[in-house]
Amino acid sequence: MRPFLALLSLSAWLPGARATDPPPAPFAVPKFALSLGSTTDGQLFSLFIVKVVDDTVLVESQPITRLNFIRQVQGRAFSPANPDAENLFRTHGVKQCLNTVDSAGFVIDCSVLDDLWKLRFWEFPHQLPQGQHPVTGWAAMKLRPDDRQMLLLSDYGMKYPLDLVIGDNMFRLLKDMGDEEWVANYRGGF
Repeated sequence: MRPFLALLSLSAWLPGARATDPPPAPFAVPKFALSLGSTTDGQLFSLFIVKVVDDTVLVESQPITRLNFIRQVQGRAFSPANPDAENLFRTHGVKQCLNTVDSAGFVIDCSVLDDLWKLRFWEFPHQLPQGQHPVTGWAAMKLRPDDRQMLLLSDYGMKYPLDLVIGDNMFRLLKDMGDEEWVANYRGGF
């Protein structure tokens, strides 16, 4: 009986001897993300670097400024979400972010970011300087998209108006916002 117990206790120390070992923890991947939620400094959208598991489970988020977002997405500044330093605007075909370049050929702004508020609001929610006319957004309701528009946004991973749009979905949304037919469909449908 003692040799059997000794063998049993020895087998517990051998690698791979236990079938109850948990599977290895999933690997969190850094990605770019955006939200239609306002920032504390009055910007009508928020930009992030997030870490996700299986493209769905958010484990960490870090807000970044518009300028840092543009620099990191185009590969001008180091980013854990763009370790190969490629121009992800070009890779994903976001043409509205390829028009304003400096003398070195780097993007200095991304005009489609200025339209993000339109997905959420009926009209520009900040007070405009005297003499300026109100600017209309694309949302069907005053402070949020209607149910039909949320159904369209759900294709990009948004269940609620302030959800994060992450990675490839974010780039696809930015690209689609530059398509007049997509905007017309979002505003009122066909």
